[in-house]
Amino acid sequence: MELLISSYSKAYDIWHITNYFLMKNWKSNLKIYLGANGENKKDYCPKNCIYINKGEDKSFLKSLKSYLDEIEDEYFILMLDDFLILEEVNNSLIKKAFDFIRENKGVYLRLKPNPKGDKKMDKYFSRIDVKNQVPYITSLQMAIWRKDFLKKLLEYDFNPWKFEIKAGKTKEALEYSDKFFVTNFDFIKYTHFVEKGKFYPFIKELAKKEGLDFISDREFWNEKDLKKFKDPFFKKVIRSFIPNKYKNSLRKLIGRGEL
Repeated sequence: MELLISSYSKAYDIWHITNYFLMKNWKSNLKIYLGANGENKKDYCPKNCIYINKGEDKSFLKSLKSYLDEIEDEYFILMLDDFLILEEVNNSLIKKAFDFIRENKGVYLRLKPNPKGDKKMDKYFSRIDVKNQVPYITSLQMAIWRKDFLKKLLEYDFNPWKFEIKAGKTKEALEYSDKFFVTNFDFIKYTHFVEKGKFYPFIKELAKKEGLDFISDREFWNEKDLKKFKDPFFKKVIRSFIPNKYKNSLRKLIGRGEL
């Protein structure tokens, strides 16, 4: 199995943190690539990772596309550079996911139900309702991608946020509308520890507990600012009762953009 951590040179200060928790909690024969265009920061690349640098970092998706040339397998896991794996990964579940996407000739299988699926197929997997343009069809949560298909989507060169919203509504996605899947529960438990270039406060204590040094001069979010990122509880509850296929229609009605 192959895993690609998509990054860029300016994020070199967090690679050792991401890699530490990856190695601590994922005991497997993973072949790990770290894609990081821009200034050569090979000295900061963890020794267990294969460093990819293709020159100038023109954009997130153009860089990601360049990294794919080094991936050998038809299917691989894509992971962002600030994802922190929290618990030991069950390798039998990961193997089941790879077997499932291959057997069903899928193009995308999200390993965390965020958002959840729309049509349950069995106790492990659900299909994503691409035709009804549900939110975040191509979410950048950890997922197994079919390499040649992802390359097609990356031709659009959306920014990362637009990619999550729009790539799943392209003609390429609609051609494979029944080939997008998601797990019914977390196959990998993780969180991210950077938001808009700043650290979440929890990572400082966690790194200290694990004996990890900070080599970064990034700022930390304060609790007041973090509250702005969270939706009110009642809003979350109401949203949970609305089927995915109606969410974007409702957003249009109230003058909000699609997700």
